[in-house]
Amino acid sequence: ILPEPVNVHAPVRILQGGADPDVPWRHALELAQALRSQDVVFTLIKDGDHRLSRSQDIARLIKALDEVIAGPA
Repeated sequence: ILPEPVNVHAPVRILQGGADPDVPWRHALELAQALRSQDVVFTLIKDGDHRLSRSQDIARLIKALDEVIAGPA
């Protein structure tokens, strides 16, 4: 997908629905692998769709955001 690494050095959290009909999960994984950041977490939500709008999906999104805001432990 990307011809070269992505020069990002900030924390990154990618939450991807495994049942997303619009964005194949492999594309999101390739993006995660292309990032130069040392703090990249890729989470595949096996039965999640493109919107990740179920309450359990939103809880995961909030948790990921809280982790980034809190910074390193």
